[in-house]
Amino acid sequence: MRNRLLTLTLTFAALVPWSTAAAQQKVDIHRSCTPTVSVRLGGAMSSVKIIAWDRDSISLTGVLASGSKMDGGPYNVTGPVTGMKFFVEAIDETALLGNKLELRVPRNARVWIKAGSADIEASGVTGGLDLNIVGGSVRVNAKPRELIVESMDGSVTVSGSPGYARLKTATGDVTLQGNGEDVTITTVSGAIRVSEGTVERGRFESVTGPIVFTGDLPRRGDLRFDTHSGSIEVRMPRQASVEIDAATVTGTIENAWSNARPIAGREGRGMELGTSSGMGGARVLVRSFKGNVRLGTK
Repeated sequence: MRNRLLTLTLTFAALVPWSTAAAQQKVDIHRSCTPTVSVRLGGAMSSVKIIAWDRDSISLTGVLASGSKMDGGPYNVTGPVTGMKFFVEAIDETALLGNKLELRVPRNARVWIKAGSADIEASGVTGGLDLNIVGGSVRVNAKPRELIVESMDGSVTVSGSPGYARLKTATGDVTLQGNGEDVTITTVSGAIRVSEGTVERGRFESVTGPIVFTGDLPRRGDLRFDTHSGSIEVRMPRQASVEIDAATVTGTIENAWSNARPIAGREGRGMELGTSSGMGGARVLVRSFKGNVRLGTK
């Protein structure tokens, strides 16, 4: 293979030698980059690991199955790169399952991944993560400034403290274990679980999926829960400083957090509950159409 300059449309064959006749193709790409480099990786992959390190360089390693290929390269061809883009193709489902990659980037990098059914793991990134899958799973253990995850059927688990987070699924479950400054989680029929952390501003919405919140409430927090027919459960410390406004159209409200009892809703439909610790504090708004609401202690 002859040497040539790297360009945006450079094929994977120009980056590393490979043969479609081989049973497995090795991926081994290394380039110096800026600390805030942008990396885009998409296509037919079954596994992607994103690992942040304290180096101003990118490392993309792994294997591709026979019949797969990768296109892409850096945005600029001289000096430390500011961005890289790769796309993986596979001839069939069997080849896709054999495509497994590991991407190492500087901590402040921004990484964009788009795949079909894939398992994505990300750790240590403090820059930005934008992850999109159909099936499989997404697991993030990091403190990114910005975290965006979209999934159809795949589960999403976040352990860490994202500053800004938007997590969205259709049927996949979403679990947040950590802190968050501005968090929105939406799902159609998946379950939403939030625990072991403090959320300052949170929006949690489902159509039929249950929502369970057992996190901590900062004094100036603002949390909103909304569902059509899924259940909502909010558990708080007995001494939490909070004001709660809950209502359901045809569901029920159970309050085990305070002595306040729910009353009939407007026009005699459903139930409503307003209760407060008497010390101001965080605001919790709960709205449900048919789902049952439970307030409890932890």
